Amino acid sequence: MNHAVNDGSVYLLSSLFPVVISLFGLSVLQVGILVGLGYLVSVIFQPVVGRYSEGRDPKKVLALGIAIISAAIASFVLATDFLTLLGSALLLRVGSSFFHPVGVSAVSKEYRGARLGHAMGFQSAFGNLGILLVFVSSAPLYFLLGWKATFLAFALIGVVDVAVTLFIFGTSHWNGRHTGGNKGTDHPAKAHQGRLGIPFFFVATTFISGGSYSVILNFMNILLKEQNHLDVFRANVVVSAWIASAFFGAISAGRWSRALRPILLLSFVYFATAASIFAFTFLSASLLLVITSLLVNGFAISATYPLTYTELSRYLGLDATTRGRSFGTIFSAQTVGGSVLGLASGYLSDTFGLPFAFASLGVLALLASGLTLSWERATVPERKKD
Repeated sequence: MNHAVNDGSVYLLSSLFPVVISLFGLSVLQVGILVGLGYLVSVIFQPVVGRYSEGRDPKKVLALGIAIISAAIASFVLATDFLTLLGSALLLRVGSSFFHPVGVSAVSKEYRGARLGHAMGFQSAFGNLGILLVFVSSAPLYFLLGWKATFLAFALIGVVDVAVTLFIFGTSHWNGRHTGGNKGTDHPAKAHQGRLGIPFFFVATTFISGGSYSVILNFMNILLKEQNHLDVFRANVVVSAWIASAFFGAISAGRWSRALRPILLLSFVYFATAASIFAFTFLSASLLLVITSLLVNGFAISATYPLTYTELSRYLGLDATTRGRSFGTIFSAQTVGGSVLGLASGYLSDTFGLPFAFASLGVLALLASGLTLSWERATVPERKKD
């Protein structure tokens, strides 16, 4: 529930970017600045939250994050220009810095073995579900109530989430009771316990995943308006189909990882991500082909998250002392990707056009596929011990 509210709230503004561009007279570059600087705030705050959360009740920490998000969404109704929009967007990103290092770390502590991949996929999928519900509902609410009432309605949802989290949910005890059937999957990583850093592989691939996900969510409805002449409602329907596919990609990745080695599966889904990006970029004249390739892309790119979290959990092993900061680090890398690639896409779009920005993502996804294969080969001895 918290992941759905967190991620859905973050992308409320994105779902209405075609409208916001018209209302405030923004350029695509300014959209890129909103996206990029927002992610940069998360880069700063996620490691801090990760450290702060260690040893604290995740329920209370998550509720604090959602409360900040609700205040930020309500503040959007006071915006009058680009700078005031930017201020609200930055506050929103402060609040969204709480869930990922806290919530995913809690799942990582709770589950082991075969159940870990499924649990990671499940929580990832509900983040996508929150985004899907926002993209499906925001445009109809805008046409019915106007943009200010739409933002206030979503702020109220956040307030309800805080109340439910604090007063209905029981106190969580992250004691690893759902250990699953094969604890041995964590043992090869015992040699890594106590390290203060994590390998470059995790930083680089989550940078690419986070950046690609961000650019598609923030710029795809603008591309559909420009190239396929869709209004904000129909463009959001197409993006919603992408998010729905992402939901199933995340929730099924854990099940696949029981039959296939997660790291090899991760390399394959990065390749599928690259191929689908090239497809909807260069086959944009056909809306049917764009939608089909977007469905493949959503399924593939969303599967990268639980697969990466599972691999990091294997790497960390049974050591719980650094999980908060380790997950905070990779989520910072993910948000740095959103920041850098968001800003870069805004600039490239203004200079060369949106298709060029999207094609650049495809090249990065191919690079991630290669990095994953290299990581798999480098860690073969550890996997054989398992």
